[in-house]
Amino acid sequence: MARQSGKDRGVVFKDGAWWVRLYVNGREKWYRADNKTQAKALYGRLRAEIREGKYFPEKFRQPKAITLRAWITRYLEGSTNRGLANERRYGRRWSLLLGKRLLSEITTEDLRHIQAKFKAHTQRLREKNQKAKKKSKQRGLRDSSINRHFAFLRHALMLAVKDGKMSRNPMAGVKFFPEAQRTRFLTNPELKRLKGVMSKTEWKLVAFAVETGLRREEQFSLRWDQVSLETSTVTLPLPKGGKTRHVPLTEGAKCILRSLDSFLRSPWVFPSLGDPMRPMDSRAFMRRAYEPALRKAGISGACWHTLRHTAASRRIMAGVDLFSVKEFLGHQDIETTLRYVHLAPGHLKEAVNRGSLFGTGSKTGSKEKGSQADCSQPLAKVARPEGFEPPTLRSVV
Repeated sequence: MARQSGKDRGVVFKDGAWWVRLYVNGREKWYRADNKTQAKALYGRLRAEIREGKYFPEKFRQPKAITLRAWITRYLEGSTNRGLANERRYGRRWSLLLGKRLLSEITTEDLRHIQAKFKAHTQRLREKNQKAKKKSKQRGLRDSSINRHFAFLRHALMLAVKDGKMSRNPMAGVKFFPEAQRTRFLTNPELKRLKGVMSKTEWKLVAFAVETGLRREEQFSLRWDQVSLETSTVTLPLPKGGKTRHVPLTEGAKCILRSLDSFLRSPWVFPSLGDPMRPMDSRAFMRRAYEPALRKAGISGACWHTLRHTAASRRIMAGVDLFSVKEFLGHQDIETTLRYVHLAPGHLKEAVNRGSLFGTGSKTGSKEKGSQADCSQPLAKVARPEGFEPPTLRSVV
């Protein structure tokens, strides 16, 4: 055995071989070497890694074998996401595709192949529908839907990596499809037509959505104890962002709330028609009232979330700053609110005109020298250079 008091006291000759013995976090580790010189070098390197905090033997452990279907089941059992129904739908599809695979067997190439198959299948269905000249129930998955499926899998596998079930996430090498940002909002004529084809009771729900900018589930699950007409606020304890949000009420929203008598018989602001002790089913209201009213009013490409876009767009066009609109809608990131920036009056107009040779181009009562009004000339008075076009009578004179 080597010297116990020296610097190589962890080098041990045992059972006819040289070994390195270490104690890390109270646990004993043994490493075999071919000779004493190799054992001393290995001992010194490992001791240096321990001092520098680079020694992590847990990284070299083999992850436990578990199938994707079993891991998705565990993930869904502990999920607290508000969109749990969609997550279950994504989980069922991934369980059918790769459910029998072990987590360690899933590769980036497999995921790219599945992504390409989704895209090709959707393209074939579109071509088939175009040839048949009729709409089919089988339309495939749009790029946004494919991205949601892969986003779910990425999050589930990321938790598997953190839990030690995988060494790396194969989703790291998969690129998502680009999505077109569509911001559909209702104009004043469309709102007027929609109001004309709906009853007063039904229109109150639509108008309340435009006045408050609430999401569909936030509005239909609103309780009277969350409403304060004295402070003109609605308190949402667990909105989409997971933090308590206070939504300011406009005078129009308070007028709608005062006209409701549901507080006399129900804790819900918009109770169910059959059972006042339950909130109104938002999907039933859309099928019964909202979607038929959109068809009667001749409005296409709109859904319930369009009312939230309408609430934001009307305030942006009225000159409200983006930060106030962000707080009003409850966005976590300002990037989400920037989709409405093109609706702001004078967006980029004043900024680009500041560097213009013709001034700001503002229409005022007085004409300044160098302004755009002074620099504009009738087309007939503009000199035409010879050699670029056949000479005319005006150019000859």
